[in-house]
Amino acid sequence: MKKIFLSVAIIFSLVLINFSPGDAARQIIIVEDDEAHWTEKAAKENFPMEVLRLVNKEREKVGATPLRFARDLEASAYVRAVELPTKFSHTRPNGSKCFTAMPTRGKILGENLAGGQTSPKQVVQAWMDSPTHRDNILNPQYKELGVVYYYQARSKYKHYWVQHFRG
Repeated sequence: MKKIFLSVAIIFSLVLINFSPGDAARQIIIVEDDEAHWTEKAAKENFPMEVLRLVNKEREKVGATPLRFARDLEASAYVRAVELPTKFSHTRPNGSKCFTAMPTRGKILGENLAGGQTSPKQVVQAWMDSPTHRDNILNPQYKELGVVYYYQARSKYKHYWVQHFRG
């Protein structure tokens, strides 16, 4: 078990060294058979930008201004997405609040999490069906959004989604 954990840790370290957080977060990360790898298909699907489009469509319905995509929020969402298979919570595995992963600039910050949904359409609908998640999506004070989709085959939900908001 230690050997497997060490292998995964080394692969993640190499990924982090070879990709900037923004580049890494724009990809869909697949973890199967204890090995992380990037897929060309994942890059083409571009789930984060589709989530942004769907969120802005919902905001338009209520007269809220569209959110802009923020690379630094994308990077912090990536940090959180990788943590979710370990602890699916707004509290991080080390016990700190989710906001400790986010950039400190901005007046207000928010986080939406989801697990199990397999498409941008499904996850946005799930968030819109939840009053607290819906409030984040439609909050007129938010101006920016970072989104990440993360897949880990050997985990409870397999599909993980993180939205980080800033106003």
